[in-house]
Amino acid sequence: MIHQTIKKLVEDYYTLKIDSKTRKREYIEARAIYYKLLRDNSRMSLSAIGKTMNKDHATVLYTINKIDDWVQYDKQLRQDYETLTSRLKHAMMLNPEQFKESINIEGFYEIEYKKLEEKHNHVVNKSVAKALAEEAKKYDILLNKYNFLKSRLEKYEPKRVNSTEFDLV
Repeated sequence: MIHQTIKKLVEDYYTLKIDSKTRKREYIEARAIYYKLLRDNSRMSLSAIGKTMNKDHATVLYTINKIDDWVQYDKQLRQDYETLTSRLKHAMMLNPEQFKESINIEGFYEIEYKKLEEKHNHVVNKSVAKALAEEAKKYDILLNKYNFLKSRLEKYEPKRVNSTEFDLV
C-alpha cells in the first residue's frame, strides 16, 4: 500500500515514529509531510488518510492547510518536503506496480468528474423516463375518453363515425 511506503519513507528520513502520540515539532512536521504526500500522490480521502494514523479527517485537513503555510516561510521544511517528494517519485518510477493506486491530482479530479457525470446522467435519464411515463398515462386517459365519446357518437351518427372523419391517424 502506498501509505505504508510513504510512512516508511518519512520515518526513515526523520528517524522517528510519526504515529507516536506527541506534540513535539519534529513529529508534527513529519506527520504533516506524510499527510501532504499521501493527499498529493494517492486517491485516498481525508478520512482514509486519517485512519492510517488514528486521526480524523479534520485533523488531516487542518494539518495539510498548515503545512502549505509553513513551507512558504521555513526553508528547511520546504527542502525536506521537496526531498521526500523526489524520493517518492523516484520510488514510483522504480516500482510502478506498487503504486498502481496512486494518481496525480488532475487524474483524481478527472475520475471524480466522471463519477459525477455518471450520477447526473443517471438522474436525468431517470427523470426523463418518469416524465415519459407520466405523458404515456395522460395519453392513455385521453385515448380512453376519445374512444368512449366515439362509441357514444356512433349510436347517433354511425355513417359519420365510419367515414374516417374521427380516425386519429
